[in-house]
Amino acid sequence: MFYSLSDLFWLFLPTLAVGYLWTGMAAKEQVRRVAARYCREQGLQLLDDTVALTRTRLKRDERGQLRLHRSYGFEFTSTGEYRYAGTVVLHGRRITRIQLSPYHVP
Repeated sequence: MFYSLSDLFWLFLPTLAVGYLWTGMAAKEQVRRVAARYCREQGLQLLDDTVALTRTRLKRDERGQLRLHRSYGFEFTSTGEYRYAGTVVLHGRRITRIQLSPYHVP
């Protein structure tokens, strides 16, 4: 039995989608742990214990290889009174940036 190119494409497409979702869940969990630890180290509290994917794109790393460049947003508090925004950038499997908006220091 032979498969046509379109048959192989339709078999490969769901596999690719499942792989993307699987790696996306692992990346989100990694970013959540990093954000929680960073907030703890800074004396802040990560609110809702969650991060949200805000942007995904392809970008070259320092070796010139294309990698997924994902940006995640989260909220934190310094006093328990106000919510502030933060961002974590994941390039491939590496955290490249953690950025916090200006917040009130108690």
